[in-house]
Amino acid sequence: MKKLVLAGVVLGATTASLFGTAALADHEGGSHGSHGSHHGNHAMHANSGRAPSTEKGSDHLRVEDCWIRLLPKVAPSGGFFVLHNQGKSEPVVLKGIQTDAFGMSMLHETTEKNGMSAMTMVPDVTIEPGQSLSFKPGSYHAMLEKPRADLKAGQQITVNFELGTGKKIPVQCTLKSPSARSFSDQ
Repeated sequence: MKKLVLAGVVLGATTASLFGTAALADHEGGSHGSHGSHHGNHAMHANSGRAPSTEKGSDHLRVEDCWIRLLPKVAPSGGFFVLHNQGKSEPVVLKGIQTDAFGMSMLHETTEKNGMSAMTMVPDVTIEPGQSLSFKPGSYHAMLEKPRADLKAGQQITVNFELGTGKKIPVQCTLKSPSARSFSDQ
């Protein structure tokens, strides 16, 4: 049985199902600690301990297949997309995402060690020239919290991708049901 660690408490499959498999286990599930960041002190997420990149990078970012798994208000929703650095010589540094549809957003990475999934907040991600990076379940992803009350699956929202250069790239993202596992799911 895969166990889920939440704020220092080990939950078995039965207990985790009370919170909802989509909300915890599949929304990257893992061990969480506290961190201090520009998002405040939030006890649900561990900090990666990695310093933010000092590199500004370029603005040559293209974002595709942006979708958000919309979960009930008690659980963070997951943001997924594919980032493409269309530049030939400089990396692109993604510092974060922002949308008026959610009050808080953070970049995270899920890793597995000794059979346990761990989710850690990352200060930014770097996409090398000519490369792509997928934010997908079980890997890099965005967590979005404090949703507006009127959000529903099927809606499109604008998400601003904030780069190391200071530029914000607006992208239309589709809200999907808790059962969605990919961009093509409803």
